Amino acid sequence: MSNAASWQDKIPLTLDDFLRPGRVALLMWDMQNGLAGRCPEIDSVRRNANKLIDAAEQAGIPVIWSRHILPPLELTAGPFLLFLMKKQKVAHPSKLQPTMQRGMEDTEFVPGLAPKPHHIVLEKSQPSLFVDTPLDLRLKTMGIDTLVIGGVATDIGIEFNCRHGAALGYYTVVAEDASGAYTREAHERSLTFLRSWTTPVVTADTICQTWNNIQR
Repeated sequence: MSNAASWQDKIPLTLDDFLRPGRVALLMWDMQNGLAGRCPEIDSVRRNANKLIDAAEQAGIPVIWSRHILPPLELTAGPFLLFLMKKQKVAHPSKLQPTMQRGMEDTEFVPGLAPKPHHIVLEKSQPSLFVDTPLDLRLKTMGIDTLVIGGVATDIGIEFNCRHGAALGYYTVVAEDASGAYTREAHERSLTFLRSWTTPVVTADTICQTWNNIQR
C-alpha cells in the first residue's frame, strides 16, 4: 500500500496541486507582433498576461517565453510549408513570401509585453515548444512537471503544447483570458476540448490569487 500511495500522491487533484511553486512554470506562448499581435483581443490578453507574469515573479515561479523564428523557406518542413500556403493563400510553394525570419518586425514581442532579463526565452519553428528546443531539459533541471500557459493562439500552439506535454508526462493549466485566437469561435472550441481533457482552464485572476495565497 505504501508504494501505491507514493505514486498516487504525485497526481495533482486540485488547482492548488497544479499551481504549487516548485513544480510549475509560466509559459508565455508566441507573444509577438506577427502572431499575438493579430489576435482581435490582444489588449485583454496582454493585460491578463502581465498579471500572470507579476504574480509568478512574486511567487518565485520561472517564466518561459516561446519565440517563433522560421528557417529559410528551403529549410522549412513540408507540412509547415503547406500551412504557410494556406495562411498566405497561395497555390504553390514558389509563391510563398518569407515570414517570421530573424530580425523581422513579426518576431518582435508585442509592445507592453516582453521578457525580463532573467526569463527563459526559447526559439522554435514548430507549434510545439518540445520540438527541437531544450525545454524538456530545462524543465527537468528545475524539477518542473507543470506549465501554466497563456498566449496566442489557443487552438494552435497552446492546445498543441497541452497535448504534446501530456504525452511527455507534463501537466498543463491554461489561463483562458490570458490566451486568445484569431476568432472567438476557435478560442472557445479549443477551451471546450481542454476542459474535457486533463487540463484545468481557469482565469488569470484565479491563478494569481492561488499563487498569492501560497505566499501568505
